[in-house]
This record gives sequence, C-alpha cells and structure tokens, in this order.
Amino acid sequence: MPLLGKEAGKVKRLVALFLVLSVGLIYVPSGFCGGDASEEIQELKTQVQQLIQRIEQLEKQQAMTKEEAASAKAEVAKIKESGVGAAVSRVDLSNALSKLKLKGRAAIGFFDSGKAGSFPAGSFEVPDGKIQFSFDPDSINTVVMRMNFSNATLSTPNLDYLFLQSKDFLPALKNTPFSLSSRLGRFKLGFGEESWSDNRVEGVLPSNSAAASSVSDEGIELNGKIKLDKIKIANYTFRPLGWVASISNGTTGVSTDNSAAKAAFGKLYYSPIDPLYLSFSYYDSGNLGTVNSDFSIAGLASTPVTGGTWQRNAWEAFARYDFGKGKKPLDPPAYSDSKAILRLSYGEFDDSSSTTRSGNFGFVEGTYNLTKKIYTAGRYSFVDLNGDKTASLNSVTTNKYDRYSLGFGYRWSENTIVKLGYDWNKNSGVVTDDADDNLLSVVVGTQF
Repeated sequence: MPLLGKEAGKVKRLVALFLVLSVGLIYVPSGFCGGDASEEIQELKTQVQQLIQRIEQLEKQQAMTKEEAASAKAEVAKIKESGVGAAVSRVDLSNALSKLKLKGRAAIGFFDSGKAGSFPAGSFEVPDGKIQFSFDPDSINTVVMRMNFSNATLSTPNLDYLFLQSKDFLPALKNTPFSLSSRLGRFKLGFGEESWSDNRVEGVLPSNSAAASSVSDEGIELNGKIKLDKIKIANYTFRPLGWVASISNGTTGVSTDNSAAKAAFGKLYYSPIDPLYLSFSYYDSGNLGTVNSDFSIAGLASTPVTGGTWQRNAWEAFARYDFGKGKKPLDPPAYSDSKAILRLSYGEFDDSSSTTRSGNFGFVEGTYNLTKKIYTAGRYSFVDLNGDKTASLNSVTTNKYDRYSLGFGYRWSENTIVKLGYDWNKNSGVVTDDADDNLLSVVVGTQF
C-alpha cells in the first residue's frame, strides 16, 4: 500500500510538469516552434490524458487495498474473540517473554568455626543461591520453578520448587468476604514464620536459628483470607484473617509416594492491631513407614528407631511486633524499614514410634535500625529433646542445642546487605563435652 501511494505521487508530479510545458508551448510563437508545433502539443495533451487515467486507476487500487486491510483486521479480531487467538499469541516470542518473571537471591562469604565445626580452617562459601522463574499463561494461573545453586549443588543445580499457582480462581467469590487461591506441585509449606526468612540473605543475621524448621513437599494447598472488616465491636474494626491448608506426601524426596497416609498442614495468621502479627501452625506427617520425613527440625528428619515405622506431629506459635512500623512488607526482615522489630516463636514436636521421641524449639530475635544503612540484631534459639534422648541436632549428637547469635548489617544498596555475625553454640544434657563449633560469619547477601 505505501508503494502505490509513492507511485501516484510521482505520476502527479509528472503530470504537473507536462501541463506546465504544454501551457508554455501553447503561447510560444508558431515561427519559433516550427511547423509541427500544433501536432506536438496535441501529442502532449494525449499523454497527459493517459497519465490522468493512470492516476485514477492507482487511486482505485489504493482504496481497494485499504479496504482489504480493514477486512483482515476485522477477521483477526473475530478470531481472538473466539479463543483461537490465544493459541497464536502463545507462540509469539515477545509476548511470551513479557509474561516471564525472574527473581532470586545469593549469599557469598567467609566462615570460620571451632575445631568441631564445619569450617575449622576458615572457608569461602556460597551457602545460598536461588533463581526463581515464574510464567503467567493467563490472568489467573502462574507456573513457578525455583533452582538451587548453593554450595552442594553448584555443579548440578537442584529443583527446589515446581508448582502451579492459581489466584482467585472462583469468580463466584469476587464480591464475598472470602478469597481463595491454590498451589499444586512441589512447594514450601509455610510452617511458622522463621521457615520463610531463615536464610543468610533474608534473615537479619548471617546464620540460621538452632531449630531451623522447614518443610517442602509435593501436594496441593488452598489458602485465602476471610475479610472480617465488616464486623465492628465498639470502636474496633476486625482485620482480615488469613488461612492455609494443604495435603502432601509427607515422605522425603520427590519420587512416587508409596505410603497410603498423607501429611496434613494448617495455619492461621492475624494482625489484631497494626504493629502486631500472630500466627499458629500445625503439621501431621501421617504414617511415614520407615523413610525420612520431609519436615526437618535442626536437621533431624529420620525415624527414632532404625527400621521402625513412625509419625511426626509439630506445632508452632509465632508473634512479631514492629516499633515504628515502616511501609515495607513483614518479610524479609533484613530489608524492613521499621525502627525496631521483636520476633519470637515456640513450638513442640512428637515423633511417635515404638520408642517415642519428643521435644520443643523456639527463638527470640530483636533488630534495631541504628540508621537507614546500619542495623544491629541478636537472637537466642534452641532445640531441646525431652528426657534423656539424644539425636543429631545441627550435626552434633546431643540432647539440647542452644545458639546465641549477635551481628551487624550494612545496607550497601537497596538489595544488597553486608552482614557480620558470631554464634556461640552450646550443646548440653546427656553429653559430657560441649562441641567446639562456635562460628564467625562475614556474608554479602543480595536479592533481585
């Protein structure tokens, strides 16, 4: 269509030139032009008439081309409305990349421990490295995949998560007090709160808590909020109540689950007033048979009796209070802009088998932002087995394991923090000698 327009313009300019020449020749004296001037003028008039006809033909063709283009656009619109267009858009590379999101985190640093620790001679490590990809095929669903690039897996990265997340997938709940979302696949269960930020990048300290409770498993999760803001007593308006419920395999690994029993997990979280956040979590592994649990506490995930069947139950209560609460989300706490933060948790677990093993765990953590760039933090955390039972807790065979942590953080930039920390680790109870595993850590943690 643009070529037709250019060609018509050229022809019009030629016609104008011929007309000027024709008019000039009409008024030139016949003696000057010669005897055949009238014949030449007539021939020029004929050529001009032919050119005008050519212009009219080009203009008609151009109009027809515009009509065809408009008709094609209308056809494309009809195809998109019928749903077939979705298949076309998915193969468009630029359109696919616009729906792909990338985020991650990494911690790199130097660690020096006592003789019984993991780094007796000091070592440069990459203790944390994650890259997460998410793709939105539509406005409801998101496919999430996270890779692990930490020390043990730098050469062969592990697949941490792979799940389909569906947000507000029931339109009937749109104008109700309820919201509903889901996850299906392999994902992290949000047991407690420390499990979300108990890492060297998002935590305020370069070390984990002594309990380090966490669980990732294959299953299905439903979560949402109940909007209680329409309930008002006196001058108090209730805030939304959050909830999570899931069913998963329970057994360790990502292979086919051969156990008839399934693990069940539930959680409630609520903010009665703006600076205060509360949550309660409960986990039941079901019958695990003789295999390990996906739920680990202080690295402990094995059966109390070698070759014996067992089951793990655990609960945790958590509270957080922000002094001078900032505008950023609760997690990760290392990047919070609140003036000071107090967090504490307490939980218990019971490993039922022919020989029962039980215990409790928890932590108290405080953070104070000295300036926008510098903060200080401290944490006391523990895991304790009831009675005289012993197990491998944080790689030390003991009855009770306590960790006292102190550190500082410098916010190098919006997403990068330099952390310095020292851990005094103490094991006690049935054992006679305390392991020499205190730890000095210098870490650069970044998220993107």
